Amino acid sequence: MSNPMQTHGAFSWMELHSGDGAKAKEFYTGLLGWGLEDMEMPGMTYTVIANGDDKIGGFPPMAAEAPRWLPYVTVDDVDARVEKAKALGATIAGDPMTVPGVGRMATLIDPVGGVIALITYEAPAES
Repeated sequence: MSNPMQTHGAFSWMELHSGDGAKAKEFYTGLLGWGLEDMEMPGMTYTVIANGDDKIGGFPPMAAEAPRWLPYVTVDDVDARVEKAKALGATIAGDPMTVPGVGRMATLIDPVGGVIALITYEAPAES
């Protein structure tokens, strides 16, 4: 099986943006048995969701007007794919940005209103 974080076009991460992270964490750990791991990032603590040994998503500590899950799709080049998305009728909701230690990402709204994030992960550091 290929690694979704290295496979162009693969869904690779999910985030729940909500106004009540504590309530969401309690609900999903109780419902699905997910493990949680807090990770310090610049200016915030990000909670990673683990399903067994697999890290599958997170609960970012930011409020949202309307709670929603945000799927991330791995792409070969975020900037090029954002330009292509615009040409195909998408609206860019979050311009491309680099998150150190994670990768380059952008959020868009497709022509039918679906929201999705594109990401190119940083290559893992060599030991």
